[in-house]
Amino acid sequence: MPSPLPSPRTLFCCLAPPDYYRRPLFSEREVFCGPDCPTVETGDGFSSLATPAGEFDLPAVVARLPAHQRPELIVVKADATRRNLARGLDRLPGAKVLLVGDTHHFASPLRTLLAYGAMERFDAVMLDHTRQHAHLFLEAGFERVYWIPAVDYALRRRDIPATATHPLTFVGQIGAFHPWRRHVLDQLVKAGLPLRGLRASPEQAADVYAASAVTLNVSLNGDLNLRVFEALGAGGFLITDALSPEAGLERCFTPGSHLVTHRSAGELVELVRHYLAHPAEAMAIRRAGQAHLLEFHSPEVKRAQFFDAVFDDRVDPALEVRGERRGLPPLPAHGAGLRRRIEAYEAVQRLHLKAERLTVHTDAGDSLNLRALLRDLPRVAVAGGPAEEGLEAMASPVALPLPPPADTVRVEAVLLLPWHGLASMEVDRRMAALPGASVLCPTASARDHAAASAHLAGWGFVPTEPGGALFQCADPFRYAERSLAAPDPAAELKRARVVALEPLVRTADQAMAGARLAGALGDAGLAERFLQRCVGLDRQRVDALAGLARLCAAAGRTVEAAIYANEASRAAPGGASDLDGDALAAAAAGHPGLERYRSLFRQAAVPSTGRRRRILVVTNLFPPQEFGGYGRKLWEFSAELIRRGHEVRVLTADMPELARPGMAGTEDIEGRVDRSLALYGSWKDGRGVASDDPERCAALVHANIHRVLETAETVHAEACLVGNLDFVGIGFLDPLTRRMGVPVLHCLGNQTPGYGREAAPRSPLYRVGPASGWVAERLAADGYDLPATVIHPGARVDYFHRAVMPATDRLRIAFASLITLYKGPQTLINALGILHRQGIDFDCSIAGEAPDADLLARCRNFIGRQGMADKVRFTGFLDRRGLSDLFARSNVLVFPSVFQEPFGITHVEAMAAGLAVISSGTGGSRDILRDGVDGLLFPAEDHEALAARLRGLVEDRAAWIRLALSGRDRARNFTVSRSVDRIEAVFEELIAAKGN
Repeated sequence: MPSPLPSPRTLFCCLAPPDYYRRPLFSEREVFCGPDCPTVETGDGFSSLATPAGEFDLPAVVARLPAHQRPELIVVKADATRRNLARGLDRLPGAKVLLVGDTHHFASPLRTLLAYGAMERFDAVMLDHTRQHAHLFLEAGFERVYWIPAVDYALRRRDIPATATHPLTFVGQIGAFHPWRRHVLDQLVKAGLPLRGLRASPEQAADVYAASAVTLNVSLNGDLNLRVFEALGAGGFLITDALSPEAGLERCFTPGSHLVTHRSAGELVELVRHYLAHPAEAMAIRRAGQAHLLEFHSPEVKRAQFFDAVFDDRVDPALEVRGERRGLPPLPAHGAGLRRRIEAYEAVQRLHLKAERLTVHTDAGDSLNLRALLRDLPRVAVAGGPAEEGLEAMASPVALPLPPPADTVRVEAVLLLPWHGLASMEVDRRMAALPGASVLCPTASARDHAAASAHLAGWGFVPTEPGGALFQCADPFRYAERSLAAPDPAAELKRARVVALEPLVRTADQAMAGARLAGALGDAGLAERFLQRCVGLDRQRVDALAGLARLCAAAGRTVEAAIYANEASRAAPGGASDLDGDALAAAAAGHPGLERYRSLFRQAAVPSTGRRRRILVVTNLFPPQEFGGYGRKLWEFSAELIRRGHEVRVLTADMPELARPGMAGTEDIEGRVDRSLALYGSWKDGRGVASDDPERCAALVHANIHRVLETAETVHAEACLVGNLDFVGIGFLDPLTRRMGVPVLHCLGNQTPGYGREAAPRSPLYRVGPASGWVAERLAADGYDLPATVIHPGARVDYFHRAVMPATDRLRIAFASLITLYKGPQTLINALGILHRQGIDFDCSIAGEAPDADLLARCRNFIGRQGMADKVRFTGFLDRRGLSDLFARSNVLVFPSVFQEPFGITHVEAMAAGLAVISSGTGGSRDILRDGVDGLLFPAEDHEALAARLRGLVEDRAAWIRLALSGRDRARNFTVSRSVDRIEAVFEELIAAKGN
């Protein structure tokens, strides 16, 4: 009869809630503590205690326990998450055991546990599922290192049913930390096998194991995980992955007798099919597996093995690990050599997580002994070393050493680059011929690491973690450029590297870099593709536009060359001084495509009516002093009238606090502006606020009447163009038209003219010019029986037009308006949240002043919470040049206004630049957009509908391009020139009526 097991007072510092473990785990007198433990009091003490996550003082925890619970044995389970690092163990009596948690994944898992174990001076180190790492603890100077497989697993025995309920199951995690597992299980699904993946509590999992014809296990990273023991204990028929001999699976169970192992996804598919078709064979194995586990791996056996090791240093020979040195040459326990060895192992182990097969190319002398060190990783092969020629034995160089996406499993290779002793030329020779995406460069000191990092950065490589030995390519463009300068790569490889850059282009700078590399190879066609991509990403990129002009000219494509040259000149006059745009245009003269393009930029030099007039312009604000966009419209009309030879005087107010650089247009007409009107109000937080002094308001209105009439008389005005009269007053309209006989065209940018129906001017020389058909309809519906001619605000299509359409690589969204609730930025940002959650690639620039600071703060907060801070930027106010630059880098304008827009000139400017416009279509903006023809509409404030519209562009890029092209053509109908033609026609009509 076996002697009873000891039952020392035990404190177990654990990494999971107590319910996860069997009870008793180590002793009948045990207390659990840890970051996931609740504090639970019993009648005379505690069953568990909560501790802080991270490092904590264990003596302080012990001090809370009554005397009869003070531990004689302390077991700490720790891993590289650093969530459960008990400190101060030297101040406590009794035996202390480090139960090693996960050292087969996470960052620096072994170095973390080795450092922690050495710091706390544990009496023993015990591994349960990573036997393959025992030799590293021994090398690091730990003398008492033990392996007791699944020492802390919980047996949940089930009777084996005669028939299975589920044909094929996997119970466990298949997330971001398990790429290889997910890859293997995906192959089963693709093969048509009836796999059911489940997440379950431990008790439910045991039921599933027992009820399944086949239970699957795929280790995370070559480890002997607890699922093997749990599934067999529950009576499951288990197919698991074959592990290395060092992992210890076959020391515990016999494949083919107790369970079945597979070495590849293909073999697993065939094994599953076989055992589903031969249930009797599976039944014999599952019965033998459960019986074997109950005899040799029961919880009682595990407790006995644990106490034999900890208290008596007695170990079953089958479990002994202290001879596991692998023939590695001994290194000082705390020296740089051992640290380099462990760094190298951890780096390869991390790559192994998502490698279908991983080849490690070592140096000719295998200086780090990688063959022995890495033999416990099942899918790793080592090439080079003593039996081979090192670098010359490597596989063919890859075109570009691109790391695999996070969720991708693939065949991969890594090159060992021992920094110490290699000349820089040899480093560069090896870098130019990389067989895979990674470089393993362990260094002996921080200084060496800094030097290696600096040199490899020149190749575009950076450490995957601070101070780490594994380097991967972060800048493939730099790698390609550096490798092209190296002497070894063949011409075919050099070209392949540049070609491989094409799908990686995300920025104009990257595209330009690709064009330069293609040019260095003498490949004009490849260079042109990169330049076109560059211009698609930034239509004002002068060097790319000039480069395209030169290539087209050299190829005899003179029309394209002339257009590209002119676009370069528009983007930066004189920026490509070697290009003779006039000569190129002359060579292509008469071509209809070129003539249509050039017609956009021809400015009228004479009135459309043939008559030059003296015109007074009256408005409250005039650029560069501006709020919103109304004054800019009057500036454009005034500048165009001046260009046509009219004598123009502008009368406005002086509000220097509203001055904005760049709000004025392309010419300097300030000499024709008189800023002597006085406003009886101002703008605060996006709203107009009138003075609360009635007498002062009346006096200012009277003074403004006098000033307008006086100026009209002084300049001998033949006509008057009136803009926004907020805080000016309308009192001058009647005397100007009736008494002085000056015709007035009042451009209305709002649905109300600024006066009531009873105060409307009744002179036949007064005409309203609503900004859109919608404004005209609203005036009529509100009872304003006034003669009206629609005068669209008019856009500088010639300024915003881009001959090259934007790239549709991803959504590059622009918002250009005030950041206030009635302009709807909140609708856009909510829509972006939907796109982000759906994984749709985008970036967004939100341009405009923010009179509503609270709304701006809430938008920023939402963006941060949604994890979109790197996708959305707020530019603040942009002048005309800044807006043009923004549109040159964008491919979509979203105009989500909530209130009824009188017109929406931003629509036209964006359409002229080739952007697809998605608008809420409120008010007069429907004059511009035809839904599905040259723009897209969505209901105001409906962020889900907006997200669907944006997603639709990505899903049908051909339709996106057609929409944008149609919109660019449509913009020609709303030019400043066309609006001024109508203004001139109205003036001539009213002047003629005056004569009659």
